[in-house]
Amino acid sequence: MKKNTARRSLKSNFIYNFITNVLTLIVPLVTTPYLSRVLHEAGNGRYSFAASIISYFILFASLGFDMYGQRQIAACGDDTEEKSRVFWELFIWKSALTGISLAVLYSVIFTVGFGESYNLLILILSLQLAATPFDIQYFFRGEENFKSIALRSISMRVIGLVCIFVFVKTENDTWIYTLCFAASVFVSYIIMWPSVFRKIHFVKVNKLKLLRHLKPCLLIFLPTLAVTVYSVFDKTMIGLLAKNPDYENGCYEQAYKINEASFMVVAFISSVMMSRNAHDFRAGDVESLKTHLKFAINYVWMSGLPLIAGFAVLAGNLSSWFLGEGYSEVPVLLQIMSVRFIVSGMTEVFGNQLFIAIGKEKYSTIATVCAALVNLVLNYVLISKYGALGAAIATSVCEALVAVILAGFALKQKFITFGGIFKCSWRYIIAAAVMFGATYFIQKFLPYSVWTFLLITAAGVLIYGLALLLLRDKFFLSALKSVLNFRKRKITDEEVPLPEEAQESNSDKEIEN
Repeated sequence: MKKNTARRSLKSNFIYNFITNVLTLIVPLVTTPYLSRVLHEAGNGRYSFAASIISYFILFASLGFDMYGQRQIAACGDDTEEKSRVFWELFIWKSALTGISLAVLYSVIFTVGFGESYNLLILILSLQLAATPFDIQYFFRGEENFKSIALRSISMRVIGLVCIFVFVKTENDTWIYTLCFAASVFVSYIIMWPSVFRKIHFVKVNKLKLLRHLKPCLLIFLPTLAVTVYSVFDKTMIGLLAKNPDYENGCYEQAYKINEASFMVVAFISSVMMSRNAHDFRAGDVESLKTHLKFAINYVWMSGLPLIAGFAVLAGNLSSWFLGEGYSEVPVLLQIMSVRFIVSGMTEVFGNQLFIAIGKEKYSTIATVCAALVNLVLNYVLISKYGALGAAIATSVCEALVAVILAGFALKQKFITFGGIFKCSWRYIIAAAVMFGATYFIQKFLPYSVWTFLLITAAGVLIYGLALLLLRDKFFLSALKSVLNFRKRKITDEEVPLPEEAQESNSDKEIEN
């Protein structure tokens, strides 16, 4: 019965985490066309640069505590005493580091500053920095309680959406948009606190052991810092090196926003799998962890390849009606960034779902530090010549490098085989190629518009699905059956099997061969 309940919980968490990520996908899809036309490239570019600056301070204030906290809470199980102790220890750490971060930030703003057009935006975004200690999503993820996160996320994102459409009217309202975003983040963190007090209790100060968390958090912080170098620092370098920084950052911000929202389709299972893998590894169930890895790898191929094919065909169409005039570089940026759907998906699998989950952060640290050093050099060379295009190329190359290094470590540690990574991909490659050819042919005869985009997208999804049906892909068939059956029954204590391809991946014996 314990096993069945675990499987049921895993499926429930997939659903709630999917709801949260779909909302994360929908909100930018609703606001981006409006903001691109109201704030224009310059307004979006100024916000992008300001957000990149504040992210460094938030990164320091968090110091890896969120990902580490999720793992530790998951490891506590039903031990309320230890869970409470971990919670308050991490809260004290985050509060102290946030205080230091705010002091440094305000010192810079009110002395040398970041530039007249950026100081106000950065000052407003400091509200988001101040909210860092109150971000306790890691606690609910560690408990695999994704329902609470989903419900609160829905309510706050809807409120933020309404505020944007009501108050942001011209390019001069960039500061109002920034305030709406920062305030919604702050409130979304605060409203999660009442429910957490039903699960933990206060702990006396003399029972807290703060120093025990410092080393493991630093080990997680280092790869996070390195990732920031090639996912956020590129926007800062565009602002410093590009010939027309606001325009280039405006295009890059919009392309990255679309890409990141789409990437949620690939990455939404990561948080769920990380908590479960951490629990299984602590329980000594390594075989279950390996099964989950096969499942996640299969899912990355199945979801990532059609997204790459779709953006290769539809990037120009999407940009024309979604963003409006003035974002001429966005289609090419979207096509370059689409490589993330596979390489970053694999990084999620081997980085967060495997090595971070089982406490072997050093492998993620090595991979991301190497990529960050390469990225600094590539950004310096490419951004000065090609602006946002150079930044997109540098970031894509470095994310691929991280995935390769992490996959190498996973192979060496025998968590997966080479065949386990690539053998399942051939059906998805064929199906995505068929989808690309068909949609490219259709697009040639249709004008750019929202309706043709939706038509071609629907046709692409249908063609991809039919191709996988003809190829008799077990993973797809099992996932499709699971989705169809979900509408026919409520989640019960009956065991809900993972897709056959994830359990067997055409049988472990076949993979080993």
